[in-house]
Amino acid sequence: MRKTSISVFICLGLVAIASPAYAHNQLISTSPTDGSTVEAGSVNIDLTFEEDPLTLPFGEGNLIAIANADTGEQLGAACATQDGTHLSTTANLDTPGDYKVLWRQVSDDGHVVSGEFKFTLVNTTGYKADVVGNQCFDETGKALDVATQKPLSTKTSNNFIPGMFWAIGIIILGSVIGGFIIRRRQR
Repeated sequence: MRKTSISVFICLGLVAIASPAYAHNQLISTSPTDGSTVEAGSVNIDLTFEEDPLTLPFGEGNLIAIANADTGEQLGAACATQDGTHLSTTANLDTPGDYKVLWRQVSDDGHVVSGEFKFTLVNTTGYKADVVGNQCFDETGKALDVATQKPLSTKTSNNFIPGMFWAIGIIILGSVIGGFIIRRRQR
């Protein structure tokens, strides 16, 4: 019984040591919320994370983009303003329908996490946008050009599967090491 306890203790210790490496910055909330209905106009988009994303130049790394949910067409450049744990942007939208908010952020450990959520736009006021899509202006007031950026992917990242393989590998390694230590002590 003691041999099993030692092996289990070693395995759990190794898993505990490796676990923080897979604790990427998680999205806590969004505004608008996933599946909500929003009135046409300047739509403020705000994402709140557990921790501050890595500070990167505007228009690089930490990004929010708006896309037509049906066609996948990205409307405007991808950008976000960072304020602590928040990434935000504003999108001018006037055509009723479903939209995707695509996002990507770089955690302070350098890992990239991305995702998406949807909302529905209604236009009961007859709002007309001068320029439709994400409003991305750098600190000099110059608009970011969507043509110079690679569009954000509409696929969400899934770190669960690779994390599970690492956890299983660490458990197996811990078991082998624990078994080796127990065999040496028996001799």
